[in-house]
Amino acid sequence: MKKIKLKMKRYVFPLAAGLMVAAGVLAQQQDSLLRRQMELERQFNPTLKDAAKISSLPALPEPVSRKPSMEYASWAGRTNPPFEIAIPRPASIMTAIPFSTERGHFFMNAGNYANVDGALGYRLVDTENDKLNVRVLHHSTNGDVKYAQKSDPATTTAYFMDTKGGAEYSHLFDAYRLNLQASYLHSKFNYYGNTFGKDRLFNDEKQRLEVFQLSAGMDAFEWEEDKYRGYVDFMHFSSKFGCEPDEKGTAGSQLEAMAGMTRPFDGGSQWGVDGKVKGVFYNRPSGIKNYLLVDAAPFVLFDGLNWETRLGADVQLQFGDNDMVRVAPNVEFTLMMTDKSSFYANVKGGIDDNTYLNVMRESRYYKPGVAVKPSFTYVDVEAGIKMGELEGFRLDVFGGFRKTDDAHFPVMDQVLQSVPENEIETDSETALPEWVVKEPLVPAYGDLSHSHIGGLIRWNIWAPLDISFRLKKNFYSVKEARLGDMEIEDAEAWNMPDVETDVRVVIQTSNEMKFTVDYYLASGRWSFFNGENVKMKNINDLNAGMIYNITPAISLNVRVHNILSKKYDIWYGYPAQTINILGGFAFQF
Repeated sequence: MKKIKLKMKRYVFPLAAGLMVAAGVLAQQQDSLLRRQMELERQFNPTLKDAAKISSLPALPEPVSRKPSMEYASWAGRTNPPFEIAIPRPASIMTAIPFSTERGHFFMNAGNYANVDGALGYRLVDTENDKLNVRVLHHSTNGDVKYAQKSDPATTTAYFMDTKGGAEYSHLFDAYRLNLQASYLHSKFNYYGNTFGKDRLFNDEKQRLEVFQLSAGMDAFEWEEDKYRGYVDFMHFSSKFGCEPDEKGTAGSQLEAMAGMTRPFDGGSQWGVDGKVKGVFYNRPSGIKNYLLVDAAPFVLFDGLNWETRLGADVQLQFGDNDMVRVAPNVEFTLMMTDKSSFYANVKGGIDDNTYLNVMRESRYYKPGVAVKPSFTYVDVEAGIKMGELEGFRLDVFGGFRKTDDAHFPVMDQVLQSVPENEIETDSETALPEWVVKEPLVPAYGDLSHSHIGGLIRWNIWAPLDISFRLKKNFYSVKEARLGDMEIEDAEAWNMPDVETDVRVVIQTSNEMKFTVDYYLASGRWSFFNGENVKMKNINDLNAGMIYNITPAISLNVRVHNILSKKYDIWYGYPAQTINILGGFAFQF
């Protein structure tokens, strides 16, 4: 054991020093056209727990060879949300395209609205100690969509094209695993939001986003008595234009580093600490201040025969527009009531930095050049009971409460302006003010209190048929709401649904054929428009899909999205596609 520890220390500290030096050198390099972009990538696995992530962008699905999962997060993520403009993709139906990624894979799907979805990957090295994988992903659309509100013009073209290439390398040492990753993302899109007849700010100009990323991390193995972990992640990003089409876009670098350790004490208990530093350094525009967040998270782990708990806290220091020091809880508890039933409760909180890249993960359609204020969550409580005593049947009941200051909500860019004198009617003596709307989204702020309760039922008693149903009821309270310098009374939690319902049916008719049907309902959504709260149309999203395995190496798939052809907005003024079909093939080689 001592030899292993000595070897680990011999590797860890030179590695950490080298990574930090390399990241610092890269951070000082000048911008280049190749590396100007914002990083909008997230890890994506086709599970209900992660499904909410495909509502942001640009995020290309990275196919993985794994058994489909029906796990629900306790916060009840979307079953099949309309991502961006509701373009379906194979990963979103939660039944992974049946190809193996042991060596190579290729899939290509296409459909109406000029929807194209594809991936090409190959594992160059695949040994016990070393793995090297390269891949290219593409996702694009260029179709006309119809606004959900009455407007002239009534339709517009929604366009985006996301292409990403990357490589991943992993090496197994005696006591830990080293992971390295490099990627480049190129994205183009237009702001297609509804201006309700007003002049467009960007006139359908195509924004360009690019990002270059390098990351490295290590994790000790579970059997190590003292566990060390850490990573360094560097991203260089830029965009084409800013608040005006003739202004240069936001550009800069983001550096994030984490180091942590866990050690045993008092028998089976453990103590540890995680430290994280995140810095964002903007080259332009000069009006956005640099940001730094330092987080120290000490914790203690206890466990018994049928329970385990983590007691900890996050001590956070923020430097930027608003310097602050905050302490937030970080507590987790799990009690196994039986072999298949458990109770859990988590209490967390902390600063949400809302950096440029993080905000763009929510939506690419935020107004470029506009910084979103950090928010602070005093407490975020999640608790629930998971019961699975009956084979093939599962019942989950969950609830929670969250209180956040300076929570932000996406609304249309709107300003109350006076009518120009040359547009005043002759019989009018004064110029009455009117709302002028532009196509991008901007953040409105408010102090949010959010409670929710819900439940999940899953039925899989007969193996070929898998049915799940989830219902979630939300309760919101927003105080101190404002949009720019304007204070808003009787504010709603804009764009957040009052009730969510998911229904999913998967049936395996044979070894070669699988069908899926799912339905999602989100009701009670509001937005802020023309100085008042406006009700948004419900999301009624019915979808069906099919996968057919011709051979173990070749398969066909087709998916029909929004079968009812309902018109609704993802964000107010940004409509989803109506009925659309996407089909194609997957091939392993």
